[in-house]
Amino acid sequence: MSQRIGRLCDELRIKLHGMDRRLEALKSNGAATFDQSQDLLESQLDRVEQRIYDNRVVVEAANVRVKTWLAERKAGSVAGREPWTERHKAHRLEARADDAEEYAIAVFELAAAAADEAALAILQALLARSDADAAALPEAELGAP
Repeated sequence: MSQRIGRLCDELRIKLHGMDRRLEALKSNGAATFDQSQDLLESQLDRVEQRIYDNRVVVEAANVRVKTWLAERKAGSVAGREPWTERHKAHRLEARADDAEEYAIAVFELAAAAADEAALAILQALLARSDADAAALPEAELGAP
């Protein structure tokens, strides 16, 4: 595995682990008051939204690279024989490996972006559930006079 792909795998693993830790902390935060939980959720939501916004250019570029790679693969298979197999020339094999690594990197970038989108959706769902639960409580339980 190339060093670059190994690094991206590690980054994705760290991102997924961090998201898991944050979600576990949110779930176990049931003892906190509603206002504190609401503030925590909104703060995390803001951070995830900002991260998604900051990464939008990287994600768009990754989408283009993936689509290009897939189109090239399809075009090669339609032609009946991929050019890199012709006499197994080393430079063609090297170019094929580079292309495959670029594709893998682009897919990892999309996976990391998908993890952020999933975190955003979960935080939005938690906030919506919190609002619905608060609305269902009788006024006496909310401490209203």
